[in-house]
Amino acid sequence: MTYEEFYYSIDCNFPYHNESEWKRIIQQSIEIGGDAPFMVLHEICRVPASEKIEEAKHLEMYNFWKESFSSPVQEIVEPASLSYINKGELTDNEALEIMVKLSKFPNSYNALQVVLFSCPDDKDLVDEKYEEIVSMWKSAT
Repeated sequence: MTYEEFYYSIDCNFPYHNESEWKRIIQQSIEIGGDAPFMVLHEICRVPASEKIEEAKHLEMYNFWKESFSSPVQEIVEPASLSYINKGELTDNEALEIMVKLSKFPNSYNALQVVLFSCPDDKDLVDEKYEEIVSMWKSAT
C-alpha cells in the first residue's frame, strides 16, 4: 500500500472503537514508514467531534502507538499529543518552541500539524511558523 492509499484508507475513517483494527493500522503505518506513523498520530489526537473516547482508552491507543516504534520526533511532539488527549491546549509559545525543534526533521508534516492545532494561535503566529517550516522543507527537496 502506498502512502497516499494509506492516507485515504484512514482519513476520517479511523477505527477508534476497534482495538485490533487500530493496532493493525499503527503497525501498517510503521511498515509504510516516513511520515505515515505521524499521520496515524494525527488521527489518534484529533478525534472528530462525532466520536467519544474515554481518556484511559485514548491514552492506551497513544501509548501503543508510541511504544510501537522509535523516532526522535515522538518525544518532540508528545506535549502537543498529550494536550489533545487531556483536552487541554498548549500556549502559542510552547507550540512555536516545538515547531522549531520539529523543523530539524524534514517532511514531518503530520507531526507539525498536530502541533499547529494544539494551541489557540490567536495572532496567527503558529500558522505563520507552520507555513515557514513547510516552505523550507519543500525548497530543500
